Amino acid sequence: MKSSVFALLTALACLATGCASPVKGLFPAPPGQTPRTIYVLHRGQHTGIIIRTADIPNGLWPERLEFPDAEYLEVGWGDSQGYRYPLTSGIVLRAMFASKASVLLIDGFSGSFTNEYAGIAKEIISVQLSSRGLACLCAYIQNSYALDSSGRPIPMPAVFPEENFFLARGHYSAVNTCNNWTARALRVAGCPIRPRWSMFPGTVMGQTRHFGCVIWPEPQTDRTATVPLRSPRLQSIENKR
Repeated sequence: MKSSVFALLTALACLATGCASPVKGLFPAPPGQTPRTIYVLHRGQHTGIIIRTADIPNGLWPERLEFPDAEYLEVGWGDSQGYRYPLTSGIVLRAMFASKASVLLIDGFSGSFTNEYAGIAKEIISVQLSSRGLACLCAYIQNSYALDSSGRPIPMPAVFPEENFFLARGHYSAVNTCNNWTARALRVAGCPIRPRWSMFPGTVMGQTRHFGCVIWPEPQTDRTATVPLRSPRLQSIENKR
């Protein structure tokens, strides 16, 4: 039985890392256009996306104004219980088969690109998008919010006060995970990735390496490389997860 499960997971991983075609007109950026760089983040069980706020097109993702001073926004999507609270076997099972709601993690941060993700991030990959691709990505994030009757995002409580969660649209399940959400975000931006087969962090990052550039862990030959990092205030939070 165990060997059959392993074979199935291996097959899924092979499908996921197979070549997908980019969306014509969205990816890559056309000649003469300055690309917009985003970052795909793998930190433990979750993947997410980091976007420079100055690159977000006017009129899109108005909910970002909840973080007016942030230079970067990290965005992730997941099960309401599994994302906000320390994981237990019961929470994992409910998330996979009986999820009640989903949330967005939005973390705003500023500062220089440093190595403060050491010990937190497993991998960070930069991806260059076209202007249209970035606009599509921001619209996708905008449409992931569940809004109240006034059209405003709905904050959700968190165990750790430095974290920011908002009620989200979409139904989390074993076949629709945070990693599928990240892969769909990249796909709507035009990237050559297969969202359906991206249930696991490894399959998301494995595909992204084909069209992005790994910037963390740093190359051994260049210890001066830098990555966009959140404040050290969150390192203790991540260590508790």
